[in-house]
Amino acid sequence: MNASNYEENPMATDRATRQQQSQRGIMAFACAAVSIAAVFAYWPGLGGPFVLDDLSSLGALGNLGGVTDWETFRSFVFGGTAGPTGRPLALASFLIDGNNWPTDPWPFKRTNLVIHLLNAALLGILTRQILLLLDFERTSAAWLALISAAAWMLHPFLVSTTLYAVQRMAQLAMLFSLGGLITYLYGRSLLATDKVRAYLIMTLSLGLFTVLATLSKENGVLLPMLVGVIEITVIASRGGKLPAPDRRWSIVFLAIPSVFVISYLAYRFFTVDFLEIAGARDFSLYERLLTQPRVVADYLQHWFLPKLYTTGVFQDHVIKSTGLLAPISTLLCALLHVLLIVLAFVKRRQLPLFAFAVLFFYANHLLESTTLNLELYFEHRNYMAASFLFLPLIVLARDKLGRQMGLLIVGAMLLALTGFTRFSATVWSDYDGMVAASARKAPTSARAQAELAVILFNTGRYEQSLRVMDRAIDNIPTNSPLLLLNRLIIRCNLRVLQPQELDASVSALLSRAYDPRYLKHYTDLMHAISEDRCPGVATEQLRSLFVQMLQNPANTRPGSLELSHIKYLAGSVELQAGDSDRAVARFLESLAENPDSGSAMTMAALLASAGYSDEALLLSDLALEHLEAESRGVRLGMKVTEKDILQFRAIVTEEIQQKTK
Repeated sequence: MNASNYEENPMATDRATRQQQSQRGIMAFACAAVSIAAVFAYWPGLGGPFVLDDLSSLGALGNLGGVTDWETFRSFVFGGTAGPTGRPLALASFLIDGNNWPTDPWPFKRTNLVIHLLNAALLGILTRQILLLLDFERTSAAWLALISAAAWMLHPFLVSTTLYAVQRMAQLAMLFSLGGLITYLYGRSLLATDKVRAYLIMTLSLGLFTVLATLSKENGVLLPMLVGVIEITVIASRGGKLPAPDRRWSIVFLAIPSVFVISYLAYRFFTVDFLEIAGARDFSLYERLLTQPRVVADYLQHWFLPKLYTTGVFQDHVIKSTGLLAPISTLLCALLHVLLIVLAFVKRRQLPLFAFAVLFFYANHLLESTTLNLELYFEHRNYMAASFLFLPLIVLARDKLGRQMGLLIVGAMLLALTGFTRFSATVWSDYDGMVAASARKAPTSARAQAELAVILFNTGRYEQSLRVMDRAIDNIPTNSPLLLLNRLIIRCNLRVLQPQELDASVSALLSRAYDPRYLKHYTDLMHAISEDRCPGVATEQLRSLFVQMLQNPANTRPGSLELSHIKYLAGSVELQAGDSDRAVARFLESLAENPDSGSAMTMAALLASAGYSDEALLLSDLALEHLEAESRGVRLGMKVTEKDILQFRAIVTEEIQQKTK
């Protein structure tokens, strides 16, 4: 009997080994297949252009003649202004793809796609860890994790994050956050056998990966809270079968960081400007907070009911909520979120996967969808938040459907997602097409309509351009400076702008605080008028506009960009009117509010072009002073070099000498 058993065991072992190898082979093939599907889906979009914030954030690559040494590296990587940290790690990653400007967008988008695939792989690993914690069979856990991660990777709602080069910041924040969660769970698994090693790994995972994620984008600070979500749902559902971390360690590394974030957001709720419309926003923090329930509900709708194409980067069409019943969907959506959160918390032990997916989603939205003064709506806020939303449904389908039906549904779902993403990526391959699609999708988006009008104008379709602009102004109730200024510029260039039209637009512009984002539009309008492209319209009308702008307290905060810009615009008008003394005075006032070598050189160049060489040299002297201050670390993100300034001075000096001969 014993001999017989001895002979049978090797056969059983060989059979099991062959089955395992077969399973691993099938799994490897499936992983490769979904990765190829993702590359296929995204491939058209890799040839698309840079858009919007790409130009401002990545355009800094060209400062100082490109990133070629330590000083230019320091200026670019540590000179970011996208968030409180400057996001240096994300900025450094862009140097993989280019170190000067202008540059080819393809490498940037390619690297974003590679990071997207890496995130999907890490998400699959983390999902498998979570399922194993819940006692899922190993093979089943692996397949469920693969399907869940593949559905996330192929979802069209993430196209705008992956193909928007500058959103690598959100991608890297997720990459490091996932790395932290995976490492934490590995360290936690050692608590029963090697506590010292377990706590060392757990502590390092939280400390190191939180820092790395936060230096990519501020959302990384949520990593300890996300660990807490796993603890109170997945691990709590095991009913004490897994050893718990020391309470003191949990307080220091999980509770305190989470309380700090929540406290800061709560503090923003009680600030004095909570009810006021601040800066260039069209909404107060109070109105933003009221609007977010509708926004987050829309995110969920897009996730569970995918669209062929969304409005992409043009998201200013969202109408703000002004009260719980204005509109009524504000209250209904708020109740939905409260119900989901309460249900997830109450059922976190009985329905751990559901609770985990829900609380993980809302925890990820805590920073960007509450009381910070950010834009109302952005798709990339769901990049990590939506990671597990499909997982409970996939597990439920496995339990309720037969294997054949389950495979059929999974295959159809992944195929549909791939097709949707391919279509969306194709739209992203052409900027004009993307703008046109967004404008059709969001007729009340001032940015999309204005951009479409500019594209039509630049391609010679002048009447269409004006129709788009006029329709947008009629459809959008707010006096959008973007629309008003673009309409003025277009009508001026067509030589049909009337003085009374400009006066009416000036009155509308004065009803709002100045928005620094539209400096170029004001400048373009000034140039159009000064070059007599608008017969009958005088520069004096713009002088009145900038004088009256300075009567708005929102525009006159000392040291503000708003005040600096308005002073610069006022100086430019004086220069065009031929009053160099007043122009220089306004330029100096502008630099006093916002000292910057690049701005000083812009003003010097304007003076030199107008023939005021001595005044141009004066401004270039200031540029040298500001440059010296910047080199000491007073200010980063330099736009000119000492060589640039000295060359400029030599040219102007030579012009002065030629005039005096």
